[in-house]
Amino acid sequence: MAKTTRANGRTTVEQDTYTIPDIHIKELLAAIPPHCLERSALRSSLYILGDLLAIGFFWKTTKFLEPFIAPEHISLPSPYLYTFAKFSLWALYTFFTGLFSTGLWVIAHECGHQAFSESKAINNAVGWVLHSGLGVPYHAWRITHAKHHASTGHMTQDQVFVPKTRSERGLPKFNPEKEDLAGSSVTDELMNEMWEALGDSPIGAVFQSFGYLIGGWPLYITMNASGQRRYPAGTSHFNPSAPMFNPGHYGQIIISNVGVVLWLAAIAASINTWGFLTVFRTYLVPYLWVNHWLVLITFLQHTDPILPHYRAPEFTFARGALCTLDRELLGDCGRLMAWLGAFCHSRYL
Repeated sequence: MAKTTRANGRTTVEQDTYTIPDIHIKELLAAIPPHCLERSALRSSLYILGDLLAIGFFWKTTKFLEPFIAPEHISLPSPYLYTFAKFSLWALYTFFTGLFSTGLWVIAHECGHQAFSESKAINNAVGWVLHSGLGVPYHAWRITHAKHHASTGHMTQDQVFVPKTRSERGLPKFNPEKEDLAGSSVTDELMNEMWEALGDSPIGAVFQSFGYLIGGWPLYITMNASGQRRYPAGTSHFNPSAPMFNPGHYGQIIISNVGVVLWLAAIAASINTWGFLTVFRTYLVPYLWVNHWLVLITFLQHTDPILPHYRAPEFTFARGALCTLDRELLGDCGRLMAWLGAFCHSRYL
């Protein structure tokens, strides 16, 4: 982490020194209590049931309360407030449904790690159903995600959140006489100038963040956005011949694609039956919340100035497994969302 001090009109930010760990995977595994490695299909299924019950509760509650937002039930000073109240009610529904749907997403993720149960067949069946229901090509992402875990923090083998090098950013080689990796010190005058230049565009920052959080996940699986840059442009999880797959994966990629096609067909059929607005607020907006939480959680886990990235000679599996940063999501409330993964992603070990 960083320490910030201010004195004499100057702000100094000093980065803590990172010590490269020299540890073996056996030592990491030995620190995990044995019961944490037990896989129970029953217990895992209860997490799914809990998420589905919560989502059903939010939907029924919203549908129950919506008719009462009307002049015959409550008196509001402006007719526009009724529209605003209904909008707020559905906004709360989509927010909480998105949280618990993210729980379902992460349970499918655990299926990909074969952590849902002792049975590989059960794991893959449950994972395919849950991930397909959220527009995720289950086997395709399971395969690349396994590569990510095997090479977390590796500059040329990791699959996501690979930082650009200085040369890729058009910068010269690091010069210790002019630069300091441990921190930086700038005057308050310079900070004010930078704020004048960059701080007056909050709308631009909002749109950029919105696009990254909402569109980042679909763009990654369809065209490798923010993924491993040594892959050809347009590399897609839906292409069985993509470079991250082996010939033996072909059938699994097709099965994944079938799941996504069925998902799209179900959305189209639902719109045809109940109308776009109903499907939009009931399912599509919570789906966008899931994409948001997925990108935000994984970005925060893998992105921090203190987290290293290794080139091949320095990389080991154990070092890569420690290249994540645990963060809390929504405090203790995040623990209710069924394996959200925002607290500790033990599968890296």
